[in-house]
Amino acid sequence: MYMVILSAVAVSFLQFADSSGAVIHIPVVRPGRSPALGEASHMTQQTWSFDARRRPVVLAGGSQLVQDQVARACAAAGVTPVLVGGLADALPLDPTVLLVGADQALGGLPHHRDVIVVGTADDETRAWARAANLASSRVVILPQGGGWLAEHLGRRVNPAAAGSLVGFLGAVGGCGVSTFAFWCARSLARRGRTTLLVDGHATGGGLDLALGLEERPGVRWQDLGDIRGTLNSEQLASALPSDHNLSVLSHTSGVADIGPSDGLDTAGVVLDAARGAFDLTLVDCAVSSAAGAVLASMCDELVLLVPSRPRGVAAARGISRTHSSLPLTVVLRGPVFDGLDAWHVAELMEQPGPLPYLPSVRGVSSAEASGRMLDVRLPRKARKTVDSISRGLERFE
Repeated sequence: MYMVILSAVAVSFLQFADSSGAVIHIPVVRPGRSPALGEASHMTQQTWSFDARRRPVVLAGGSQLVQDQVARACAAAGVTPVLVGGLADALPLDPTVLLVGADQALGGLPHHRDVIVVGTADDETRAWARAANLASSRVVILPQGGGWLAEHLGRRVNPAAAGSLVGFLGAVGGCGVSTFAFWCARSLARRGRTTLLVDGHATGGGLDLALGLEERPGVRWQDLGDIRGTLNSEQLASALPSDHNLSVLSHTSGVADIGPSDGLDTAGVVLDAARGAFDLTLVDCAVSSAAGAVLASMCDELVLLVPSRPRGVAAARGISRTHSSLPLTVVLRGPVFDGLDAWHVAELMEQPGPLPYLPSVRGVSSAEASGRMLDVRLPRKARKTVDSISRGLERFE
């Protein structure tokens, strides 16, 4: 129903180009000695001083062949790679994409980043073993996967060249974030944007069940669990259950079908394919789980739904700090309690006020329970907020 492919598209050999034609290289100098002149590789090198700016692409370790192939892929993507000797040097740079040589150990690496293990055919077994230690990582074998790597880096560093990923988080469970994400996805689809709604709750019973799409043919997360390499964007789009411009990638409702990985083993590959297939992909993240945190970290922007309750606001402040590197839109969920209105919560969240306000909508719980969410008509005030948020998301398209 879908095809797993490993792109081997040839890329132009643009020798290690940044705007000045050089790779940024951070040499590793052992205590008590200086690098000999003969130790420099044939790649153009320059001393780099830390300037606190986030680096788009960092390669930690890797053989000379891997470094050369990464430099080619980066040149084709129009991005300057930073080369460092190991993970200890890479993590403080907070890269958008962290490339890790197969010679590096991944133990203790934080989940909240885009990690790709890179190696040659001789390193393939070791590369997959390294990646198995980190749920959000992928493996690229070079030079065969150089074309895919160039395309991926181009999409990550220049999101305007592909579809956008937007994560939806609820500050606490039960605040209605899944429903809100669906309303925004439906609003985008009705305005002609090809939209994918992704279910990030492996044990949530299946988002397609709430939408009444459980009988629609198409792939679910469990069908994508054995992907290796890359997933063709067009084939993913054609294989998903859909309703006009709105497609859904759901978990299944059967507990027996839930795998131990919660979909994380293939989440990066699947979301990469979604970028190429849809204008916008809205990811309903389970904020209380490690899986939700990883999915949120893969997004370009986050929308945080905060119930007007002291516990909800306190939790939202923690979530905001955790994902401080991503643009965040905070929406207040009604009804208002104990003076926690759109102005007050904005102040507590250190956000411009007033916050967008989503009032409570009658009948939503019963519609979700009976699989009739597609038929729910929003009252004017709720529809105004949903349309405003979804229009704001289009600026990332």
